[in-house]
Amino acid sequence: MKKFGKWLKRAVAAGVAIYALFCAVVYLYPQYFFYNPTHTPSNLDNARAKGFMAERVDYASEDGTPLFGWYIPPRRNNLPLVVFMHGNSYNIETFYNKMQPLAEAGYGVFMPEYRGFGGVEGKISQANLEADAIAAVRKLQQMGYDNSRMVIYGMSLGSHMATNSVYKLQNDGNFAGLILEVPFDNIENVVRLVVPVPLPLQYIVRDKYHNEEMLSGVNAPLLLMGGTHDRTVPVELAKKLYTFAKEPKNMIIYEGGTHSGLYDLQNYKDVLSWLENLTRK
Repeated sequence: MKKFGKWLKRAVAAGVAIYALFCAVVYLYPQYFFYNPTHTPSNLDNARAKGFMAERVDYASEDGTPLFGWYIPPRRNNLPLVVFMHGNSYNIETFYNKMQPLAEAGYGVFMPEYRGFGGVEGKISQANLEADAIAAVRKLQQMGYDNSRMVIYGMSLGSHMATNSVYKLQNDGNFAGLILEVPFDNIENVVRLVVPVPLPLQYIVRDKYHNEEMLSGVNAPLLLMGGTHDRTVPVELAKKLYTFAKEPKNMIIYEGGTHSGLYDLQNYKDVLSWLENLTRK
C-alpha cells in the first residue's frame, strides 16, 4: 500500500505539472492553438483562370506592415462592395469561390489578407488582425468607397474582424450592412464547448475576441448564418450572439450545415437575396 501511495502521489504530481505546462504553453504561444494559417502566397492567377477576375491592391497596416487584397469593383454604382474577412485558417485563395457568385451578380468584392497568412510577414494576434482588417476598410475609403457603399462580411474568426471594423469605423458613417457566417459571441465560450478538459480560460486565453460587446453597438443591417452540425463553433453561440444585435437583423440556420460547409448548401443565394433587399431601400 505504501508503494501504491507513493506511485499515486507521483502520478498526481506529474499530472499537475503537465496541466500547468499545457496552460503556460497556451498562454505563451496562442498561435499554435488558435490559428492555422496557410503561409503559401495566394495565387491570383489561379483564381482568374477560374473566372474570378480580381486585381491585387497593395496597402499597409497602421504600423507599416505591407498588406494586400483581391479587388473586383461593382458593375454599377448602386451596388455595394462586399468586404470578405476570412477566419483563423488558410488564406484568401481558399475562399474566393464564396465571393464568386456575388461578383458574377455585379457586386463589388474585396478580400483582404492578414499578416501571418498568404505570404504576408508578421505575427498573428488579435490586435494585429484587428488592425489589418481596419487598414483594409481605410484603403477602400481612400479609393472612394463611403461606408454606406460597403457591406462587411466575416466568417468564423473573421466575424470578429468584421464586427470590430464596423463598430470602430461607423463614426465615419453607417455601413450598408454586416454579414456574419458561423460566428461566435467570444472565444472563451468556443473553447469551453469544444474542449472537454476544464481550463482556466480567463487567465490563459489572451486573445478574447468578444463579439457580443461590440455587436450591440453596431448600427447596420445584419445577416447572421450558422449551421446545425457545426463542430468547430457550435451554432448555439451564433444564436446567442444574434440576441445582442439591433434591428434590422436576420438569422438563417442551415439544417445539416457544418462550419465550412454553408457554401455547399448554397448560402450565397440567401446572401444575394439579402443584398438585393438592401439595394432596394
